[in-house]
Amino acid sequence: MLFNKAVSLLPLGGRIVLADGDYYFDACTNKGGSAVYLDYNQGRARVLTFEGVTDSKAYNTRYGAGIHVTEKAMRAMSTNGVYRVFYGDRQRPPRGDFGPYPGDFYTYTHVNNLRLENLQILFHDASKPLRGVDASNFGSIYMRKVYIYTENYFRDRFMHIGRPDIPISGTVGVWSTGGSNDEAAEIRYDHVQVGGLHTGFVFNGIDHLIMEVCGACRCVQGYDFRRGAKTLTVINCADEGNTYLPLFRGKGGHVTMIDFNIERFNAKFIPVDPEPGRTEHRATEEFPGSWHGEITYTLQGGCFGFGRGANPFWAPGCGANVHTVDQNADKR
Repeated sequence: MLFNKAVSLLPLGGRIVLADGDYYFDACTNKGGSAVYLDYNQGRARVLTFEGVTDSKAYNTRYGAGIHVTEKAMRAMSTNGVYRVFYGDRQRPPRGDFGPYPGDFYTYTHVNNLRLENLQILFHDASKPLRGVDASNFGSIYMRKVYIYTENYFRDRFMHIGRPDIPISGTVGVWSTGGSNDEAAEIRYDHVQVGGLHTGFVFNGIDHLIMEVCGACRCVQGYDFRRGAKTLTVINCADEGNTYLPLFRGKGGHVTMIDFNIERFNAKFIPVDPEPGRTEHRATEEFPGSWHGEITYTLQGGCFGFGRGANPFWAPGCGANVHTVDQNADKR
C-alpha cells in the first residue's frame, strides 16, 4: 500500500503530505489487523506525520484528504477481531540497554510517535470492530483537525432520514496511548471529531492529555475514561446525541472538564445500544467515588430524562468527589 511504503522510507521519521482527494483501503491485513502499520523500526525512535494539504474544513463537507475503509475491507473483518486504520508495533527497546541505536534514537517507550493533521477517516459503516486511530503502541499522539465518521454520518445526523444504524461494540474513533511517556511527549487532541460509531474516545490510562474543542456525536458512548493516575484536561468539548454521558472506569482518576457541552434533543435519532441492559443514561463511575476533579457543563435538550432532578449529569451515587457545576442551572 502507498501509505505503508511511505512509512518504510522514513526510518528517521518525517512528514507524509496527502494531496486533496480520496484514499481507499480495501483491506486491514497488516499486523494487528491494521491498514497503516508503523513497525518496530529496529528500535529507532521516530515521529511520523500524516498531513492533508487543506488546512480547514466546514463540519458538513468532505473536501480535503479523505481516508476510506471500504465495504470490501469491512466485509473481510470478523466481528470477533480487532482492526485499526492507524496502528504501531508494541515492542519496546530493552530496558537498561541503549539498544543498537543509542544517542539520538534512544527511547525507553514505544519507538513510533504519531501526528495526524487535516484528515478525514471514513468507515464504510460501523458493523465491525474497527478503531480509527489506535495509539496504544505509540510513544505520543498529536491530532489536529482529524474527523472520524461513518460514510452515512452526515445523512444520519443532519437529514434525519431515520434512526442511525446500530454501531457494533468495538467500533471506536480514537483509542489513546496507555499512559505517560516522557517529558517531551506531545499528547494532545485539537479539533478532533468522531461520529456515528459505538465509542467516540477511549482514554486507556492516558496521562497528561490536553483535549480542546473536540466532539463525539451520535455514538453509543461518546467518552470512555479508563483509570489514569494523572491529570486529563478537556476544554470546550461536546457530547452531542450520544446514548450515554461519559463512563468513568477503574479505581482512581483525575479529570478536569471545562465548559463541556451536552445536547440531548431527540431520542429518535440517537443510536440504540447493541448490548441492552444499561438503563442509566447519565454519567456513571464503575466504582462510585473513585474519580476526582472538576466538571463545568451546559445541557440542552431533555430526552432520556436529562435536565430533570437535582443532578442531571451524574447517575445516583456517582461523582461524589468531582466538583460538578451546571452552567445553565439558573436559566431553566
